Amino acid sequence: MSSLANWLPDYKQRYGEFTNPLPEENTIADWFDFVPQDQRPGQAFNFPVVVQNEHGQTADNTGTAFNLNSAIDSVLKNAVIDGSTLALVGNIPYDVTFRGRNGAGNGNNGGAFRTAFELKTSLMMQAMEFYRELSLMYGCGNTTTAAANIGVCSAPITGGANLGTGAGQIVSITTASLAPGLWNNMIGALVDVYQSDATTLRAAGVSVTAFNTSVGTTLATVQLFKTSSSAVVAPNDIIVPAGWVSKTCVGVESILTNTGTLFGINAGQYPMWKAVNFSAGSAALTRAKILGMAAKLFPNGLDSGGKLFVSAPTFGDLAEEADALQRYTGNTDEVKRQGANNLEYKSPAGTINVALHKYMKQGEAMFFPKGIGKRVGSTDITFRGEGQDWFFLELPNNAGCQLRTLSNQAPVLRIPYRCALISAITNSSTSGA
Repeated sequence: MSSLANWLPDYKQRYGEFTNPLPEENTIADWFDFVPQDQRPGQAFNFPVVVQNEHGQTADNTGTAFNLNSAIDSVLKNAVIDGSTLALVGNIPYDVTFRGRNGAGNGNNGGAFRTAFELKTSLMMQAMEFYRELSLMYGCGNTTTAAANIGVCSAPITGGANLGTGAGQIVSITTASLAPGLWNNMIGALVDVYQSDATTLRAAGVSVTAFNTSVGTTLATVQLFKTSSSAVVAPNDIIVPAGWVSKTCVGVESILTNTGTLFGINAGQYPMWKAVNFSAGSAALTRAKILGMAAKLFPNGLDSGGKLFVSAPTFGDLAEEADALQRYTGNTDEVKRQGANNLEYKSPAGTINVALHKYMKQGEAMFFPKGIGKRVGSTDITFRGEGQDWFFLELPNNAGCQLRTLSNQAPVLRIPYRCALISAITNSSTSGA
């Protein structure tokens, strides 16, 4: 009897086009301009902040040459900030390089879809943009206590008895701290797990092996594994990218929640150095709450509006509310158009544009006026050292080479009290319970 297996050599394999499913960036970096080259620090970036007005005033109604009260000076403080370095490396075996020399193209053209160096450079750039965005948003700062995290652990914690048993532990992530778009990009990454005090290390260099979004009321989960580790993840532990505590910049989440001394200025003493913190009241974000946030920003001098970065579920609730408040317009009898991909609200503080952000935690939203956020440091993402020389290394003891890409930067808000963090958002539709 004839068999397909006997004839397989007669049939060719066919190939579709190269597909990259990882998302492109819509970044806070786009909203925070990198300082011009002539302002990039040799040692640190400094800028003066007016923290107190002149108060040497005198009132009089006698019509005489009255005495003047003593002068009370205005006060300026110097904010000092420096960039933090991120480095990413990627290796290419010589054999991969050789195969890539045999031509490249989509479908059946060439021996590879893309040359080794072209593909490696592209993927490293994409990864570096991802980590740059994480550091700008959730950088842990330069102290031994993590200033921010990328997820808070919650019960249930299932799977192995510890991180080294079987396939490791399956850790639930609280709904408020979950950013699904972030975890989609963390498969294969290394993270550190800290106890709830954000100081005591639970386990370092833990591999992220899987991420599952929620089903119904089940929390989203991250699967964590570390060979031979006896560490056990507990509820309220926090997760950060590997090696970030005490080594990264202070991210904007921490700047927005700061109430102490940061960059040399005390927010507890000077209100202009403290951002507005507004609670959504453990409920969905609404137009009324956005206007409430704006009402708190207006007395601080904001009248030009800005951009409010939100998670996808938060945007969905706002779009649904907008639909409920308007009639059908410009629609045919057969088609009723609803929904939105861009929302704006007129407010006392100006027009607020709502923008989706893939890595925003579901329980938060961040607001920044245009131009207040800056990125300071010596360089944005680069593959080059001096002149036109790439960061390229022939591996001395291995048959291959290494590419490197680096950046040195940190975010800063020039006038924090015109910025805001909305917390305690509970969305109608979320990834997690």
